[in-house]
Formats: sequence, C-alpha cells, structure tokens
Amino acid sequence: MGLDAVEIVMNVEDHFGISIRNDETECVLTVGDLVALIQSRIDAAQIAACPTLTSFLRLRSSVRELTNDLMLRIRTGTRVVDMLNRTQRRQLWAQLDDILGTAAPGLRRPAILRKLLGFSATTTFVIAFLASVAIDVAILPLTLALAAGATLALQIITIPLRSIPPDTAATFGAIARRMAGISVATKQLHLRTDEEILHELRPIVAATLGTDGSKITRTTRFIEDLGMG
Repeated sequence: MGLDAVEIVMNVEDHFGISIRNDETECVLTVGDLVALIQSRIDAAQIAACPTLTSFLRLRSSVRELTNDLMLRIRTGTRVVDMLNRTQRRQLWAQLDDILGTAAPGLRRPAILRKLLGFSATTTFVIAFLASVAIDVAILPLTLALAAGATLALQIITIPLRSIPPDTAATFGAIARRMAGISVATKQLHLRTDEEILHELRPIVAATLGTDGSKITRTTRFIEDLGMG
C-alpha cells in the first residue's frame, strides 16, 4: 500500500473502531468497496465486541457529533471536562438520559461554587439566629424559615451552572462502563447503514487526500479519480 492508503486505513480504523488487514485492502478500488469492507468489519465487531467497548464507540461517536469533529481522538481515560465545554457537557448528559433509559448521574456545580453555597447557607442561618436572639426569640421560626427559603432559592438559581460530571462519570471510560451495564442489555446496539458509513467516510478520505468531499461517491476510484498514491 502507498502512504496515502496506509493513512486512510489507519484513520478509518481509529474512527470506526475496527481493524483492517493488509490483504483486505487489495480489493478496495472504489469508495464503495471501502464502505462494504467497513460494514463487514463493523458487523463482525458488533457480534464479538464486549459491551463496554461497544458503548465506548457509541459514546465517542456522540461526542464527535457534539464537537463537529469527526476525527477527534478520545481515550477511555480522557476526562470529560478536558474535552467538552460546559454547554457540550450538558448536551451530552441530555443524550445519556436517552441512551441509558434512566437518569444519568447528575452533573455537579463547580467546586468553588459548592463551597460558596455552603458558606452562604451557614452564614444565613447564623445571621437569622443571632437576629432573632437580638430582637425577639419568638421570631426565630420565622427567621429560620426565611433563611431556608433564601438557601433554597440560591440552590435553584444555580442549577443551570451544574456542568461538572461526578467522580463516577468523570472519564469517557467510566461513562461507557455505566452505559454497558445499563443500556446494552435492554437496547439494540447501533448498527451503521451503508449511507451512514459513506457520510462518515467522506471527510476522512477528503482530509487525507486533500480533495473535495462533496464529490466523493460510492463509485469514486481511489487511484484514477482521487490520485491516491
């Protein structure tokens, strides 16, 4: 295989989570041939893959769609906060609810905000107590109720700021293990269609060969049409 072919195969393996032997590429002359090969490897992998691996590949696909980066490299040990911004983390968690079929582990507020809320709650109750003692002990229930209301209001107001995954879902590998334990047993694994594979394959081939992805079809020939070396 030429260098272009080797690079395409490596990128395809990384993107689709499959392994392609050198002898399997000898019959790949068109993009359609590669789509068929990828489909066959995915089908085989779906049967043989462990639930956690399958869940991780599905999760990785979702993250790449969120970031609009189909070549994004994600490892099982990659921390979610290092890969996704606050908005993207919330979007991913919304998807996890659908994938898991149950509520995902709740996102937390940033550590500094949790400390501030704790300090604020303590201070509010102390002030309420001291004010009641100084003015009239009889109003203590009222001041404590007001303090509780203020504390609850702060908790509600800061709900949109929840964006930090809990320790049990801090990495993509941890999320995949949870997905494998909950969803794989009750939901069918995602099987890509030929059209989905072609859609995902186009940017890989285009980026590798420096060509226009919109012109890549099933019948496009790697050597004659794309000049692959």
